[in-house]
Amino acid sequence: MNSIRAVLFGALAAGCAPSQAAPSQDDLPAIDKQIAALAPARLGSAPTLDKAITTYYGTQRGQRTYIQTDKPLYQPGETIWFRADLRTAKTLTGGPPVGVTLQLISPRGAIVATKRVLAQGGIARNDFALDPNIDGGEYTIQLSSPGGIDTKKVIVNTYEAPRLMKTLEMLRKAYGAGDQVSAAVEIKRTTGEAFADRKATAVVTIDDAEVSRIPITTDKDGKAIVKFQLPAQIARGDGLLTILVEDGGVTESIQKRIPIVMTTLSLGVFPEGGDLVQDVAGRVYFMAKTTIGKPADIEGKVVDDRGVVVSTFSSIHDGMGSFDLTPRALRKYHVEIVKPANITTKVDVPAARPDGCVLRAAPPQKGSDQLRIAAICSTKRTVEIEATLRENRLASGSFEAAAGKPTLIALPIPRASQGAVRVTLFSSTQEPLAERLVYHGLGADLKITLTPDRKAYSPRDPVKLKVKTEDARGNPVKANVAVAVVDETVLSFADDKSAKILAHLYLEPELGATAADPIEEPNFYFSDKPDAGAAMDALLATRGYRRFEWRQVLPAQGSK
Repeated sequence: MNSIRAVLFGALAAGCAPSQAAPSQDDLPAIDKQIAALAPARLGSAPTLDKAITTYYGTQRGQRTYIQTDKPLYQPGETIWFRADLRTAKTLTGGPPVGVTLQLISPRGAIVATKRVLAQGGIARNDFALDPNIDGGEYTIQLSSPGGIDTKKVIVNTYEAPRLMKTLEMLRKAYGAGDQVSAAVEIKRTTGEAFADRKATAVVTIDDAEVSRIPITTDKDGKAIVKFQLPAQIARGDGLLTILVEDGGVTESIQKRIPIVMTTLSLGVFPEGGDLVQDVAGRVYFMAKTTIGKPADIEGKVVDDRGVVVSTFSSIHDGMGSFDLTPRALRKYHVEIVKPANITTKVDVPAARPDGCVLRAAPPQKGSDQLRIAAICSTKRTVEIEATLRENRLASGSFEAAAGKPTLIALPIPRASQGAVRVTLFSSTQEPLAERLVYHGLGADLKITLTPDRKAYSPRDPVKLKVKTEDARGNPVKANVAVAVVDETVLSFADDKSAKILAHLYLEPELGATAADPIEEPNFYFSDKPDAGAAMDALLATRGYRRFEWRQVLPAQGSK
């Protein structure tokens, strides 16, 4: 009997309390330890900014949408069950009833089916019945509403459900010639039982030629680590790892591309807040990608114009990370990549300004309703700070910044707020000085528990599920929940990594994600992985590195 999974494919709560794990003090750089020990500055008012921002956002009527399907992969003749959420950007609540159009579009761009659906309470539901003779390929569900257009991809194809559920993940996002490669394998039966203590074979192919065949054995949990070394000389860098598994006379396989980089990488460097300032402790984020735009994990060093190594670094996730740098007057700096080996790419660090301020995201405090951020200015001055989120002004104030020393600001944030908050530092004349995105409320998601009425079922047995929704503190909370029941082998076979509701509503719009320029595996940033919080910070500081156009908000001041 196949394993069946009840999938929660849509849930929005009335509001949850922030719950974010703080990093260990021992792991913090010296400047962050200094900031963590500071008492927050006393905030004064910023009436001019407050009025201008409140007035501007009062005219905005943005919308966030999300299309959900019961599964990512369909066979011809099956039915695509879908639900569309339409939420106001400001509150993420549903609006009045409105008619929306959903279309199923073929890989060639032809409209296969159209449904006109009434969205009530911000939710529209319906289905597309697939013709048994429909062509296979990647289809698009397109939602057209008064607030704009949104899309979701699904796959239609004839397939035979596998007997085993298999996952294969590379442990790094980039390897060079001669590097040691590691990959994690997990195999389960369709019943959920671990494929324990069984043999499998790993086949490594480089540039269309098999270079090694490695026997592996799973442990009691059905897991194994594959390790092999890449050849010292690689022509094109087209690598493929295949795992072959035999069960009951049937051989199944799973494949992954080996992310091989040759001699060049695309490397972007992004001073936190916008600019480095001479003799002021700053932080620089980086993002490394292959020449085809895929993330590349790296290790490197920062070198000044005298050849002195002033800092070293390594990426924490998907080629992103940061390093600390206090730039000195008359000095220039560049970045060199040490691993993967033989990378020739070198990138200059942007020149530091002789005067100004930097912003630095402070380590979060668990369970806090405050957004903590530090400002460091080269000279003593009065500055103003504003925090905005999805057409809302969340918090603001003015404070005195000392010369060359960090000032900690603790901005009170409404408890129900979650998302990428834009924090901007202004001069006393409302000139933007520094700006970055900071995620508030990571981990404050709706907690959902599904409890079946029995421990086991036979085919076609009726099933009852008890659904319980709680906030991060364990308090019951009212929510709108959608549930789909899916054969788990389909989910394993499809290996769908597209954005779920949190990533699509809270993250992708703030970072300008598109089909042509997506965020790689966006759901990772909302997971319970140890590096998820630090990776979110790096993502916001790199993909979110852009200045908001404040001129449209503060036309009288002529700000930019």
